[in-house]
Amino acid sequence: MKKLLTLPFLIALFSCGSGSSDSEEISEFPFSFTMDTVQVDPGDHLVFITNYMNSAAVSPDQKILYNLNTKAPELEIIDLETLAYQESIPLEKEGPEGIGTYVSDFAVSEGGDFIFQGYRSFVKANSDLDQYESFKFDAQHLKGDSLAEKEGVDFGSIPSLDGNYLFGTYSVQEFGGAAKGFAIVDLQTKELQKIPIPELESLTDFNINQYDDKGNPRMSTIERIWILQVGNKVYLTNTSRNEAFIYDMKSDSLQKKSFHSTLTSDSKKGLYTKNTNSDKEMDDAWTEKNKEVNFNNLVYDDKNKKFWRVSTEMDRMIADSVVTKKVLTIFDQDLNQLHEQKIDFNISQSLAFFKDGSLYTFINLEDELGFVRIKPTYE
Repeated sequence: MKKLLTLPFLIALFSCGSGSSDSEEISEFPFSFTMDTVQVDPGDHLVFITNYMNSAAVSPDQKILYNLNTKAPELEIIDLETLAYQESIPLEKEGPEGIGTYVSDFAVSEGGDFIFQGYRSFVKANSDLDQYESFKFDAQHLKGDSLAEKEGVDFGSIPSLDGNYLFGTYSVQEFGGAAKGFAIVDLQTKELQKIPIPELESLTDFNINQYDDKGNPRMSTIERIWILQVGNKVYLTNTSRNEAFIYDMKSDSLQKKSFHSTLTSDSKKGLYTKNTNSDKEMDDAWTEKNKEVNFNNLVYDDKNKKFWRVSTEMDRMIADSVVTKKVLTIFDQDLNQLHEQKIDFNISQSLAFFKDGSLYTFINLEDELGFVRIKPTYE
């Protein structure tokens, strides 16, 4: 049975939006929303939420949530219409029908194909899960544009909506190596297309690098580049700067948009230690870095034709505690900035999606799968 936990409030907020990238003046933007919390009925099954739903994907018709249990492994089927667990399909990690040993990302295409991705592994299976194909994206296995020495396609790429392409970034594959641009791989022909984006290279300015006492690299905190496809356009955003790169698949063209916020900084400042061989300095630098602005991924509302994005930044200190502000920015379907406001709710970076005009964002309800639903009104 579906459990409905309604939060007894309606939040209505009307405020001035900030300018778009073209400094367009926007007077008032009518926006309000309601919120409730729902829990998925698991039946006698324990839904796998150990990895915070990082390996879950919504079907193109938004009726089914596929949740990959990477430990079992098995594919859990959850009905989003009834909010109830349906069944689990057993999978294999190895062999000709193996999904890979360490799968971290999962997707389902418009045609029903399943994509299982891990570090240096990419497996595509048909909708019946009885045909599997494995891909490699190094220089030896790709045609088309050549990868320079030490260059490679980055982990964390995404499949296209139709499942026929891989969208990602390519970078120098070494410690602290910079992203060089946007990579497109045709999964049928294995052809690589490289689209240089020089602005991405400077994202390494915000890394924190730790070395051992002999100067050998130990670890690095890197800035994330988010990739999202909507229709025939692919959007690249990052955690460091208030900007987006938009690739138009039809015209094979790239556009950059820069935005301005009146509520947060428009870029990280990098006012923290960047290189250290001390664990304490590393922790302190990470704490300071987390005070600076961070831009999360875009989420698209296909019913209302809007993009949402949450950014965070330190608001103030209370004694030794950091008070962080969360800011919601709303863009139109052309990624023109319409509105921004402070919010007091969270949007999960591991699983958040729009269904029928409402945002569903994952929440752990006493070790059971739940969603906070946010229903916006633009009038």
